[in-house]
Amino acid sequence: MLSACGGGGGGSAPGNGGGSSGGSSSNTGNNSNPAGDWLTFNPAQVDITVYEGESLPVNIVGTATKTFAKTINIAIVDNVGVITPNTGVSAITPMQYRVTLNSNPGLKPGVYSSQILVRLCEDDPRVCNVPFQGSPWTLPYKITVKAKADATQRVSISPASIDLSGNEGDNLPMKISVKPGQDLPASFNVGIVDKDKLTYSSSNMGFQYKPNQEYNADFVVRPNLLPGTYSGQFEVRICVDDPNYCSQPLAGSPWIVPYKFTLKSKAAGITLNINSLPSVLDFTYYEGETRQFSISAESVTDIGKPVNLGIYDSARNSTVKSSNKVSNTKTIATLETSPALKAGVYNSTLEVRTCVDDPIDCKWPFNGSPRQIPLKITVRSNTNLTPLKSLPQVSSWSTFQGNAAHSGYVPASFYPSNFLRRWNWTPASAGFLSDISIENGVVFLNKTSATYPSGVYELTALNESNGQVLWKTPMGKLSKANAPAAGSGKVFVTSTGHSDTFFWVFDQATGALLNKIAMNSQWETYLAPTVYGNEVFTESGYYGGMSKYSIGEQKISWGIGLPQYDTWTPAVDANFAYTYLSGSLHAVSKADGKVAYTIKNPDFSWAGYGGSTPVLSERNMAFVSGNGLQAFDLSKQTRAWSVTGNISAAPAYAKDVVFVLNANGTVLEARSAQTGSLVWMASALSSDNVSRNFRNMVVTDNLVFISSGNNTLAIDIKTRQVVWEHPFGGSLAISDRGVLYIKGDSRIEAINLQ
Repeated sequence: MLSACGGGGGGSAPGNGGGSSGGSSSNTGNNSNPAGDWLTFNPAQVDITVYEGESLPVNIVGTATKTFAKTINIAIVDNVGVITPNTGVSAITPMQYRVTLNSNPGLKPGVYSSQILVRLCEDDPRVCNVPFQGSPWTLPYKITVKAKADATQRVSISPASIDLSGNEGDNLPMKISVKPGQDLPASFNVGIVDKDKLTYSSSNMGFQYKPNQEYNADFVVRPNLLPGTYSGQFEVRICVDDPNYCSQPLAGSPWIVPYKFTLKSKAAGITLNINSLPSVLDFTYYEGETRQFSISAESVTDIGKPVNLGIYDSARNSTVKSSNKVSNTKTIATLETSPALKAGVYNSTLEVRTCVDDPIDCKWPFNGSPRQIPLKITVRSNTNLTPLKSLPQVSSWSTFQGNAAHSGYVPASFYPSNFLRRWNWTPASAGFLSDISIENGVVFLNKTSATYPSGVYELTALNESNGQVLWKTPMGKLSKANAPAAGSGKVFVTSTGHSDTFFWVFDQATGALLNKIAMNSQWETYLAPTVYGNEVFTESGYYGGMSKYSIGEQKISWGIGLPQYDTWTPAVDANFAYTYLSGSLHAVSKADGKVAYTIKNPDFSWAGYGGSTPVLSERNMAFVSGNGLQAFDLSKQTRAWSVTGNISAAPAYAKDVVFVLNANGTVLEARSAQTGSLVWMASALSSDNVSRNFRNMVVTDNLVFISSGNNTLAIDIKTRQVVWEHPFGGSLAISDRGVLYIKGDSRIEAINLQ
């Protein structure tokens, strides 16, 4: 077993210790005692060159030719202090050991020559009263220390500096070559490091161990850098240890290669398409409301970076709600007008910035940025309670589609320049609203709790003049209460759902319950009853049917069974009540409740258990939405004609023209009531050309009002153009006082038409 302890003696040098490497290749140690020939050293003499401030390792291999049973203690003594105490001993073979010595980094420039004394002892080698045979051995050394300033010549580096220009995303390749020069140790490690990390190496960095071989490293600019000018430094490190850490650098290390590169923005030459939706930002609405619109920026060229949109309203009349980067070439921002604007007209300019970086700074704008887009907002007063006057030629809106013929026609002309919202009403507690009926300046509707359809119902009357509640009558908790009808000073309501099935009669003036008659139904939904003079007709029956209520007698006069379909109400004329069920038009005698005749649709195909409400004309025709549009001649009791298509909701009729919403409610068609031929068609049903499904319709002498779930339009019959738009949708009704009502699920808006 070989053990060691470092030692040393005095002397005039600045330190003491052990360690060495490099030098002669001789295998003969310097020992005057022949008895020491069993131990030799390689090299036999140390001769190295170092620079002030660095410590180089020197390896010496000792080879023995015999063994000893006793423990050998080793001392390596440097009497002049050119070797540090950091000495390492390691076994190569049982007969061969490596000793690593390190030069003292505190040596000043000069030449140091002396001998290292190697003691092998049985006792403490610092005393060595019991030396092994041949001990001590001497190992001569020469260490030449050069000035640190001369270390710059140890390597040559090319280039001395780097200055490049390009576009963002360019590789911008850089090569650095390091060629070893003079006075380098036998082995060393080379590394080239970008301390500012603006580049990365595209080659295998590795380490260079051969002092006579040139070392090259390739670098490229990181592709994610934004446009701008960047400066940094490459460090060429030559180290005893790993260059990534380089805790033992050679004198002169690191050598610095400064670099600079300038990246231009690709966006500077790219022009974007800037669009707003709608194309003209000119909005009219009411106090407390807002309008949303969008602005998009799109490029036909992909520069690898998304378009950042910054939109700034000079008057703060609108704000950006969200920004969606659809792709690298397209970004869409959604904006909303301010809900705090009072009645008045507001003009401002939107500055649209399109940038590679943050639009607040926008150091790298796209070509043409910023763009200016005008914004105009007209805010109307939320309440416009102008005096109401009756239109003598217009009847009350008593039931579904206004009247017993369900024509959806109001014989009057209205002009969009007069249209203003009169009032809007939302119930104080959450709930759902039924369709409405209107008579004598009062709006009637059912309201239920948020658990619709089953919930607590309340029949409500609103003053048409100002939207105030006149009265509310609780109907209790019911499976379902359907939309009311109005006539003869009374309000008529049906409720459905097995034991909850009743026919209700209320007083219009007070809301008092006048009559409540039990009926039969399952879980059907009924439309509002149909009032004709002193008679009221409704869907009824446990397995389907129709009933008549006599207002004068205050009783149900008769009931008849019919095919079991729901969501319809009878159309009534002087002699018959009509319904369309299971592919046939049924004409029921008003006098006795018997089916007088039926007219079959030969093209009928079943599409569910929803019935259809016929629309009657003054020429004894009935029109039905079912498997397209069906027209029945009531005089001849035949189907007169039909039109295929996907018809939304019931048709409307006025002046020998049938109006339908075809193509799933995206096209308004006007057709001849006699032949079904197309008279005209309007397909661009909104100014922004956004496709919507319209399901409600009212026809006047000059306009057709249609609505979807969130939008209401007026289309001029002569020009077929949209002449008015209102951003609220639902079922429609027009009163005899010239007010348009739009009923949503939980809100009613009243629009002055005159």
